[in-house]
Parts: sequence; structure tokens; C-alpha cells
Amino acid sequence: MTISPHHLAELGVIVVAAGRGERLGAGSPKAFALLDGKTLLEHAVRTVVRIGTPGQLVLVVPEDRAAEALEIADEVIGSGVIESGALGAGALWRLSVVPGGRERHESVRFGLAALQDSIGTVLVHDAARPLTPLDVFERVIAAVHETREAVVPAIPVADTLKRVDASGEVLETVDRATLVAAQTPQGFVREQLAAAHETAQAREGASGDAAVPTDDAELVQRAGGTVRVVVGSPRSHKLTTAADLAMLQGLVDEGRP
Repeated sequence: MTISPHHLAELGVIVVAAGRGERLGAGSPKAFALLDGKTLLEHAVRTVVRIGTPGQLVLVVPEDRAAEALEIADEVIGSGVIESGALGAGALWRLSVVPGGRERHESVRFGLAALQDSIGTVLVHDAARPLTPLDVFERVIAAVHETREAVVPAIPVADTLKRVDASGEVLETVDRATLVAAQTPQGFVREQLAAAHETAQAREGASGDAAVPTDDAELVQRAGGTVRVVVGSPRSHKLTTAADLAMLQGLVDEGRP
């Protein structure tokens, strides 16, 4: 399903929203859970369309939720966004909705296939991070344009980390000084990301390799690419369990005037 304004976009944003959300226990796909009265998907769309450049937004959702996703996004884009002076920013965006795959990396591959030919820079964002600020998106885009390499937003690891064995015995304390927690959106030159996915798909078919990548940056690294880090945000907390939903609501409440 596609809505096509008359412009040629260079930026593509794939919002991965096909997760089942079983650990959340909400009885519906995670991206359609409510946070402060809006679905996580709507929160993500509202941020993306505030990026001040023409773009294509691809929502990857469960097949039986495609019509609902289209309605949610079309309402945001069609009404225009009045935040930070971005009145009517939604008019700059082309919208596509595609069904997700069995695993996250397959869903991203389907999203890539839906991008129009003019797209040169791609962001991949998890709908499960509904409060990611606009400036994180902007930092990632700027870094991809500057370096022509993969870019990941991240924050320092605050907790003490222990490596343990299968029995639960602590083997060592891991030096956290060199560790960061990766977030989304992750940014890429389109050709590099597409090639990494093609390489991974070919390897899976040839060897039956069951090692599933945890994010797209890992796929690019496996294919020989370089991944850079920019500053992320504590607000980009990922929703996994009901406790995370309460934490995110607290972040929303903190940000109210």
C-alpha cells in the first residue's frame, strides 16, 4: 500500500514494527501497544515526518495489521505535523506499508525491497523505541552523509557487567569502558546495507547458518563494513516488557511542560 506525493526522495526510513510482543503480554503486536494514548507506531511516525527533508517511510508490520498501520500513518502524514515549526512536514513523505518476515532481518529485507530507486541513505528504526528524539535521527543522517559508513546511536553502559557460565558462576567482570548500548535508528548507505543483506541471505541458503544477527550494523560488519557510533539518548529506551512500558510513560510525563 503506497501514497505517493510528487517528489524524489533521497532518504528512506524503515520502521520495523512486525514483532509479536509476546514478552510484553499485551495480546497484540508490540508496535500497536498504547503509550500515552497513542500506539508506539504513531509515536515513531510523528518523529520521522519531522525530519526536514523529502523521504520515503516504509512501515513493516504484521500482514493482518497493514490496513491499521496505513490508517495510523496516513492520519499523521495527511494532517501535517505542527511541532518545532514543521507545519505540513508530512507532505514531504511517501508512505509504504509492507508485511514483515519471520525474523527481524527478514523484515528489514522486505522494507529495503519497497524503497524507490532514488533512495540513497537508509535508516532502520525499531517502533519499540517510540520516544527516540528527532535530534538522534538527525545525528545519524549527518554522520552517514559525512562518513559514507554505517552509523549507530549508542549510550555508555552504566551497569557493572559480569561474564558467567552455564551454571551461573561468575567468570570475570567485563571492562565497561569500551562498551556501549546500541540503539536505533541505525543509518546506512543503501547499497552497502542491501549488499550485506544479500550476502547474509546467500550464506544462510548455502550453509544453513542459524546465527541470527541482532541488528543491521552486525550484518554490515559481517560483510566487511565499518560501523561508527554517534551519541544516542536515554529516551530511546526499548519496549520489551510491561515494566518498560511504565518506564516509557514516566519519560513521557517528565517531558510535559
